[in-house]
Formats: sequence, C-alpha cells, structure tokens
Amino acid sequence: MRLITLASTEPEFNLAAEEYIFSHTNDDAVLLWQNKNAVIIGRNQNTLAEINKETIEKYGISVVRRITGGGAVFHDLGNVNYSFVSSSQSTDGPDFGKFVLPIKKALESLGVKAEFSGRNDLLVNGCKISGNAQHISDGRVLHHGTLLFSSDLDKMSEVLRVNENKIKSKAIQSVRSRVANIKDFLTPETDLNAKDFIRFLEKYLCENYPCSQSALTEDELLRINELASSKYRTWSWNYGNSPKYAFSSSAYLSCGTVEIQLDISEGIIKNAAVFGDFFSIKPKEEFISALIGTEHSVQSLKSLFNKIDVGNYFIGVNKDELLRCFF
Repeated sequence: MRLITLASTEPEFNLAAEEYIFSHTNDDAVLLWQNKNAVIIGRNQNTLAEINKETIEKYGISVVRRITGGGAVFHDLGNVNYSFVSSSQSTDGPDFGKFVLPIKKALESLGVKAEFSGRNDLLVNGCKISGNAQHISDGRVLHHGTLLFSSDLDKMSEVLRVNENKIKSKAIQSVRSRVANIKDFLTPETDLNAKDFIRFLEKYLCENYPCSQSALTEDELLRINELASSKYRTWSWNYGNSPKYAFSSSAYLSCGTVEIQLDISEGIIKNAAVFGDFFSIKPKEEFISALIGTEHSVQSLKSLFNKIDVGNYFIGVNKDELLRCFF
C-alpha cells in the first residue's frame, strides 16, 4: 500500500488527487494532506444552504465539493486529512469502522482515547475530533476523514451555516460546543504541532501496517492538475445551476439530512433536486430521474417508491419516512 503525503495545500488539487488515485489507478493507498482555509461540501449537499456566504467572502475561503456524501466541514492548516483507497471493500455499503480503526489506534498510542460514535464520528470526551465519509464504486472504496488537531474552531463555527433540524435532533446548541482539537487532549510532555502530527502518522502507519512512503509521479501530477481544472476548480461542480423550485422541504431522517426541491407543472414533477448529508450506494441522479414525470401525489410517489429500493439512495431510510419529505 502506498503512503502518500501531499505537499499541496490547495483543496481543489488535493480532492482531485484522492479521486485520481481512487478512480484511475489500481493502487491501495493512504494519503495524508492538509488544506488551507476551505469549506468542503458533501456530494449531495446544496452548497449555498451550507455556508455563510458573507464570511466566506470576508476570509477568502475556498468552497469545494467532494465526491463522498456526508456534511460540510471546515478545513484549515490546523486540520489533518487522511484518505484510504482500497479494492478490498464489499460493495454492500459503507464500513466506516474498518478504516477508522488504524487512526483510533494511532491516537491511543499518543494517549488520546477516542471512540467511534454515530454514523461516522470519532469523539474524545463527547467532543467530535474527526468526521468521516466514503464513496464506493466498481469494487473500490474511498474513505477519508478529518482530524482536528489545532484548528480555528471559532472560525469554523462562523463559516458553516448548520441545518437547524440537525442541531435539534442531536440535542445540542451549536456546532462549536460539539468539536474539540486533538492537541487539547495531549499530555504536556507531548509537544506536537500539525506538521509533527503528520510525521507521527506516517511513522505509525508504516510501522504497524503494510505500507511504504511513495511520491506522486510526474504523470500523476499532470493528470491530477487536469482533473482539478476540469472539475474541482469549476463553479458547475462546486455550486451548480439550481432551477426555480415551486416546492421545497427539509428534514432530518434516519439516513441524515434530506432536502427535496421540486419544480411542478400541472401537478407533474418536471424538475427535481435532492441534497443532504446522507450516504448512498447508487447515485442520487438515478432517483431524481425516476421522479421526473411523476404526479406530485401521495399515491403516485408511494407507487414509485414501491418499485425502487429507496435504501439504495438513502441508506437507512424507509419509504414512509422519505415520503413525508415530499409533502
């Protein structure tokens, strides 16, 4: 397994790098990387609904969409990102524990007792220090996560606009109250900064798992830059065009946050958009295509949901729960 530490701090390049290794090589790999100030949007999210636009512009923060599901996260140079790319994952659905375990053990070796909680979080003393997401395709899995080491948590809470339904469902008052930095849990004798932490992870992974350090080749650098320019540096990928919707609703379901927006004419769904931090096995575009041309009625949508497995598009949801989002 290749262990690649990316030298770039440009979020567009780094997200292109992990997609390239995932989609265009046969390599199993672990990547360590950092982004300068950026908000990274989940694949299924409505970008404008997740960010504080004024603050984004004030700080000159990049906004980039990733290919995995889950929620929006803030990156700065106090945050360390890791990505596992593997061909050994079942395509039945996400298995977060398998890839979180090496990171959990690494933290334990520093004296930081983290626990895996909920769908995709690592917690220390009830505070989130890592969020994780996955993308599965063609027998390959991309698993990546954040590691808040010494991030600016005040800025994080300022730039992210959090869905109020999600906050209420988790019985908390703010995002800031939920997160903490790993550095705050280290002993006084453990004097590390974020760069030192990366070097520690490199050493730990190479000593405890079958991997060796590797650099991107010149050809990989070229191809990654091409992908960054054609996709991750474009408005169409990061924001996209949104139609004018006549109907919209948002709810926090068992699969996560789901936002439904519909353009309806003469009682028929003519256009649709689906956003949220849910995870899926099949692309949401298939689900959207099935909606087009359907009558906006309980009977018609219930009939449609009986024909397709909605759990493929919203892992963990049931048909009746999802149906309520449409009315």
